[in-house]
Amino acid sequence: MKKLIVNQKLFSLSGSFWVTDENERECYQIKGSLFQVPKRFQIYDVLGNERAVITHKVFSLLPKFFLSIDGKEQMTISKRFSLFKPKYDIESKNIEINGNIWDMNFEILKSNSPIGHVDKKWFSIRDKYMIVIDDDSTEENILLVLGIVLAIDYAKKMEESSSSTAN
Repeated sequence: MKKLIVNQKLFSLSGSFWVTDENERECYQIKGSLFQVPKRFQIYDVLGNERAVITHKVFSLLPKFFLSIDGKEQMTISKRFSLFKPKYDIESKNIEINGNIWDMNFEILKSNSPIGHVDKKWFSIRDKYMIVIDDDSTEENILLVLGIVLAIDYAKKMEESSSSTAN
């Protein structure tokens, strides 16, 4: 199993941070747009090559994201209306999500086979995600999992931000 760790400062999705392996070697760099509309997250490999882009759809009732890998659109990630637990629809690639999305502890399946498991750990001033990837997973599957995690995390932060300003 390959383990990736996403360390990000709380509310730093407009900045830049690294995804490392379990030995703290840098694997991918995530860069979020600060004032760009629509909001975008770019995933770069260690050589600085852009590998994937997650774009937030601006005019949508519920959060919706587009994920492209190496310039090819791969999937749409859409939050579904739900009263109790957040649910997401993944359009394309036979991808589905099972588990506790609100607590960021879920499994990502492709054609009913697990390709990644996300487990969020809380530490004092940082969010820390551990993503466990199957050894047989391709680079594309790793980027799919990272893209899904970034989209869901951003949607969750947007909801938390809007509910705190409404109070």
